[in-house]
Amino acid sequence: MATSPAKKRSAAKKSPAPGKLNSFLHDVREEHPDFAFTRYWYQEKKDREGVSGWIDRKVRLGDDPKFGQATKVEVLLPATAPADYVDLAFLSRRYDEALPSFEKHAMIQTKIYLDPNEAWHHAYERVRAFARSHFAHRFPVILIGHVPSCAGLHGNGSHVHVVVLPRGLTLNGLTEVDARLCSDKGYASALDAWREHKIAWGNAA
Repeated sequence: MATSPAKKRSAAKKSPAPGKLNSFLHDVREEHPDFAFTRYWYQEKKDREGVSGWIDRKVRLGDDPKFGQATKVEVLLPATAPADYVDLAFLSRRYDEALPSFEKHAMIQTKIYLDPNEAWHHAYERVRAFARSHFAHRFPVILIGHVPSCAGLHGNGSHVHVVVLPRGLTLNGLTEVDARLCSDKGYASALDAWREHKIAWGNAA
């Protein structure tokens, strides 16, 4: 006997929603207004939504085929990483598939605002160099640059999302999650590195 529409709707309502990413944003303070650090984790052990959707929403901001995209997107990898992981879709999908169900840590990101007195592409290179030296020698990193003026929009200022997937990546694939990166110590270390990097970059200019 065929299932009635009412029963189908009832069954659909009982399906649990995917486990959402939880997040914690460290305070953006007056002494570092250009640097924000957020860590993401799961409460649930299964049926998780994954990081792929979050990343895709940052890359594809709208439906317009030209102006609905991030201005610049780039994957940075450790020197020993297999070449397949350079592809963003492969990297994010494989990360989601391979994250153990017992592992709560999902990812971290630093959101770095670009100096409005510089051409955005020059300021982006400063962020790229920081991400390469502090994160990408060990972890997969995704840079997502948003420059509202390039799409004819007003926004919160040009900025780059430095998304770090906190698992090492070697010739043999992904390694264990680095819990320290996803902690207060990881935040403090990244902030110190960003401060030092800005000073060194300015002295080299």
